[in-house]
Amino acid sequence: MQNFDLTIFRETRLYSGIALLPVGLLSSLFLGIELGGFAVVIILLVLFFLLLGYFAIGHLTITIDNDELQFQWTKKYFFNFKDIAPVRLSDINTIIIDNGQFLRKIKTTDRTIPINNSKINPKDALKFINQLSIATKNYDIKKIDSWDVWANKGYLKTGYWINTSILVGAGIIIIIAVAKGVFTRHFFWILLLLPQQFFFGQQMKQKLNKK
Repeated sequence: MQNFDLTIFRETRLYSGIALLPVGLLSSLFLGIELGGFAVVIILLVLFFLLLGYFAIGHLTITIDNDELQFQWTKKYFFNFKDIAPVRLSDINTIIIDNGQFLRKIKTTDRTIPINNSKINPKDALKFINQLSIATKNYDIKKIDSWDVWANKGYLKTGYWINTSILVGAGIIIIIAVAKGVFTRHFFWILLLLPQQFFFGQQMKQKLNKK
């Protein structure tokens, strides 16, 4: 029996929190003004983001016991995650892992188990991924990444061209802004996003070249 502790985030919860961000900002601003000023606004915003993190992030212990994976969430005071039923290794047909270090999902014939280990404070994530690969080496299990999922659904080529269009459009906007002398600090947000978009583009291109 081997136990692995992972820090997990739920994308659905994170997106829900982001959707509520305008409400949180406006509420913090309103209450801050009513209760005492700018310092109170900052405190309320910090509390909002801490609450969002508490809502979206959990700690999961996964146990490999013979031919079975068992899952146990660390209980919170509130916002607990739904329990995950054990799964036999022989029932797994697909494992989705990105960059060899982010376990996204474990799929069986009748259900999908989302994992999504966090990049921040990953704990035993890499150890678990390595051990899972060893434990399942004798089974007929597909190991793919999220781009393969896109490719299987027919989204990859469209995603690649949308990403390429974004890169080209951003490049043209920056060149025009620099030429006209109107490049402001707001454009630095674009510059921060471009490397990640370029990286995504390279990953999608490699997948398309393999098809």
